[in-house]
Amino acid sequence: MIDNDFGLEFQRQNQPLVHQKTKDFSQLAKVSDGSTIGDLSNQDLSNQDLSGQDLSGSNFKNADLSGADLSEANISLANLCGANLSLAYMRGSNLINANLCEAELISTELLSAELCSADLQSADLSGANLRGASLSGANLRGANLSHTELSSADLSGANLKKAYLRSADFRRANLISANLSYAYLSVSNFKAACLISADLSGAYLRAADFKNADLRGANLMDANLNSADLRGTNLKSTNFRRTKVEQTLFGKNLGLSEKIKLDLIQRGAIFDDKGNSQAI
Repeated sequence: MIDNDFGLEFQRQNQPLVHQKTKDFSQLAKVSDGSTIGDLSNQDLSNQDLSGQDLSGSNFKNADLSGADLSEANISLANLCGANLSLAYMRGSNLINANLCEAELISTELLSAELCSADLQSADLSGANLRGASLSGANLRGANLSHTELSSADLSGANLKKAYLRSADFRRANLISANLSYAYLSVSNFKAACLISADLSGAYLRAADFKNADLRGANLMDANLNSADLRGTNLKSTNFRRTKVEQTLFGKNLGLSEKIKLDLIQRGAIFDDKGNSQAI
């Protein structure tokens, strides 16, 4: 009888995690390899429903959470380094101060998620939806955010140095004092974005759209703005030292002196002061 009870308990503990609403996270943590509660490193949690759970401080290092539902979950201070979160649903999740370095978040839903001060260094967020997300002070150095939706997101003070951001959507985003130096931003959309005091030195911004953006005090030294559109942009105290501006469109720009305007024209810039910038 004792052997039978032990056998049943062993089978129960070794059952695969079912794809249903998890009511007790402590039960989910009791996996077959004897991991302790809160330590789910290297575990397969793909497609699990963890919505609304308190997972703060948990260890998900190298875990597979692809396709999992983590909406409204508290994952603050958690270790998700190297984790696979691709196609996960994380709308409204709390990831403040979480470690997501080298994590995969390809096409992940992060609408209105809280990622303030999160470490996303070298993470892959290509195609992710971060519309309205809070990324203030986040570390995104070297991250892949190509084709990522970041409209209305808060990236103030974020570190995006050397990040890959081709075709990223920053419409109406807050990028005040953000570090975008040496980032790849070709064909990105910055319409009506706020980039006051942002560092864009050495950035590749070919064909980027800055119409009606605010670039007051921004640093564009050594940046490549060839074929970009800066019509209607506020350029007060913007640094254009050694900036490439061949075929770059300007017009109706506040804060741009006649001297700087003539210098930009000599470098190949085109000025359209007839108010022909397109609507946002």
